[in-house]
Order: sequence, then structure tokens, then C-alpha cells
Amino acid sequence: MIKILTILVLNLLISFPTYALAIEQSDVKFKVDTEALYKGDIHFALDLQTPEKFHNKYPDLYDLDSLAFLQEPNVQMVISKTAYIVNKPAGFFDHLNTSDERFVKHILQGQEIKKITDNHFKINVPGEFSHQYKIKTFFDSDDISTLPNSKVIRAVTQAKCLDVISRSAASTTYRELTHFSKYFIGGIQVNSYIPLKEDKTLVINYSLMAVKKYYALDKVLKRSLIIEAEAQKKLINSYK
Repeated sequence: MIKILTILVLNLLISFPTYALAIEQSDVKFKVDTEALYKGDIHFALDLQTPEKFHNKYPDLYDLDSLAFLQEPNVQMVISKTAYIVNKPAGFFDHLNTSDERFVKHILQGQEIKKITDNHFKINVPGEFSHQYKIKTFFDSDDISTLPNSKVIRAVTQAKCLDVISRSAASTTYRELTHFSKYFIGGIQVNSYIPLKEDKTLVINYSLMAVKKYYALDKVLKRSLIIEAEAQKKLINSYK
């Protein structure tokens, strides 16, 4: 079973040579160490909990669940955080890049992208373990006026409150991942883009995913998170 799911993870995500060191932190709410990240490292943490235990352990993260995945039956909740620095100015992450079809195709290389609306895409992951899902992105610059509703506003506000440095973010993206055909029920991702230097931006990602119980394996999920973070960092840096 572990072997099959490991193959699944590698099929779902794009694997690149590991140039940076992915360093696991002990707490999902770890303090971001920018000096260490300047070396090119990626810091990450992941925790897997039942919905009931999630409520007890992370009462201050409840607002991230803007789509009520905690109410779904037969799921495990995966809360994760990654932090890394990319070689892009903070202005790179404007609403055009974060929802532009060309950028989405670049970031999700190997997956088939169909645009539904300006910020809404249907994704098909090909291969032996093929599946589909939908992704919708909302962009927030220096205020929250562009976000669609109060639940999304609370999720973005909660993510900003978890890291003091996130309060100086030039922009934030909020993503809904829904309509999975297999493996997941759905998820929420909040990315904060914090300017450090003219061509250096700190990216902090919080992700809350509802995983079908059968596929909720801690080691496999951690490995997939590392692969995804490495891929995202490399692909952002390589985008022209």
C-alpha cells in the first residue's frame, strides 16, 4: 500500500533534483527564519489530525476552513506550512500572474489545464493514477476589499495573524481546491508574498486539506509536501 501511494504522489507532483535542503519544523506555527532561508533552504511542517482532534489542537486555525471541510465525514485533516525565498520581486505576484493561464500551466507542468473563468480552472492529472479537480484563486493586495466573502476574508486574516512578518506582505493569494475525483475532498491554500529585497520575496504558504481516510498516510503526505514546495520554488524562479 505504501509503495502504491508513494508512486501516486510522485505521479501527481513534479519531481526536480533537490538543490535546497527541506528542513522539517516541529510545529505548524513555526517562526520563519529568513536568515536560514536565504541559504536556499525550504522550511516545512505538517500535521495530520481527525476533525475532532484538529478542533482541540488548533482552535486558532479554525478560520482557515472557509469551505467547512471539517464537517465532512470520513476524512483526515492535513494542516501544513511551508516557507522559502524566491528570486522574484514582490510585484511579480500580482493578480495577472497568480491567475494567468500561462502562469498556471507553468506552475502545474505535466497537468492539463482548462480555463473556466478568469480565476477558475479545471485540472486533469494524467497517468496511472489520474484524477481531476478544480482550482479557484482570489488575489488580495494591500487590503481585503477584493475578496469574495466574509469566510474568505477571515481565512486570509487568520493566515496573516499567524506570522508577524506576513503583516508586511505585498499581496496574498487564496485558493480553493475542490471537486476532486479521487483521494481528497478539497482544500484551502493561503500564500503570503513578503518583499525582502528588490529581487527576493519570502513565500509563506498555509494549506488545509481534507483527505479521504484511506489515503491519509503521514510519511507519504510529508514527502509530497516537500516535492511540491521544491517544484513550486523552482518553477516560480524559472518563469519568464
